[in-house]
Amino acid sequence: MVRVKADEGLVRLTFSTEGMSPEQINDFVTWLQVESVARRSQLTEQNAWKLSEEIKTDWWDANKQRFTK
Repeated sequence: MVRVKADEGLVRLTFSTEGMSPEQINDFVTWLQVESVARRSQLTEQNAWKLSEEIKTDWWDANKQRFTK
C-alpha cells in the first residue's frame, strides 16, 4: 500500500520497505531526488548537449592514459 499526502509545498510518500535492502531504498530515494531536480530544470536541450560534450571531453582528458599506450 502506498500513501501520498501533499501539503505546504511537500509530498509525503509512505510505503512498505519489506523485501527492500537499505541499498535499494537509497537508490529509490536518489532517483526521486534526481527526478525532482530534472523536472525543475531550466536547462535547454542545446545546453544539455553542450554540457554533456564538455563532461565527456573532461573525462577523456583525465582517463585516456588508461586506454592508450
